[in-house]
Amino acid sequence: MDKILEGLVSSSHPLPLKRVIVRKVVESAEHWLDKAQCEAMFDLTTRLILEGQDPFQRQVGHQVLEAYARYHRPEFESFFNKTFVLSLLQQGYHSLDRKDVAILDYIHNGLKLIMSCPSVLDLFSLLQVEVLRMVCERPEPQLCARLSDLLTDFVQCIPKGKLSITFCQQLVRTISHFQCVSTQERELREYVSQVTKVSNLLQNIWKAEPATLLPSLQEVFASISSTDASFEPSVALASLVQHIPLQMITVLIRSLTTDPNVKDA
Repeated sequence: MDKILEGLVSSSHPLPLKRVIVRKVVESAEHWLDKAQCEAMFDLTTRLILEGQDPFQRQVGHQVLEAYARYHRPEFESFFNKTFVLSLLQQGYHSLDRKDVAILDYIHNGLKLIMSCPSVLDLFSLLQVEVLRMVCERPEPQLCARLSDLLTDFVQCIPKGKLSITFCQQLVRTISHFQCVSTQERELREYVSQVTKVSNLLQNIWKAEPATLLPSLQEVFASISSTDASFEPSVALASLVQHIPLQMITVLIRSLTTDPNVKDA
């Protein structure tokens, strides 16, 4: 079946005919297949999703992958494993760089498909480490917003305990590096939307883990009070102000004014 699908998407047949055949392929997902056949289909649909030459190929990849993952859950669980996800995050996929947003989107979708499988717990543990690494690499606003989408849907992937404090601090530093060079309204709106998603994620973590709030705000202060002339903190940091609880303002001011690390300059 994977050979039929592969030949179809690259053929010159009219699009309406292709859609009819794709529907037949999707309907065939409920039939029995051995593990090797399932893996071949998962390989192909993953390639279509991540390297499809046009929207039609990528859409077909999504449709067929979801159908086959639903009817062949154990086989998909075996395919979408810890090793594969780690390789996507650290090495990318063939021609696709590991920082491409399509990689995160694919993993996000994969988590939804194996949510009821035991192995998803291993992936949560893996992602808690990987998302911290990613944030330390100062991802661009678009990638950071996609990461926020994933972590909003799967809070189990947010680092826990002391690492949650580190994660929030690193996320604040990442926001302080955000820049939007465009003057086009559509791109500016997109940038504001991306910043909003990231700041909302921080707010949600602050609510769930109150111990992360003060260290995060101290990190904000460190960024905006830096005397390094080569670094101009992003105005995106202002998006965090609305999320600071009023009762924290007094505590924060007292903390900063008595901090020996805060110099007069």
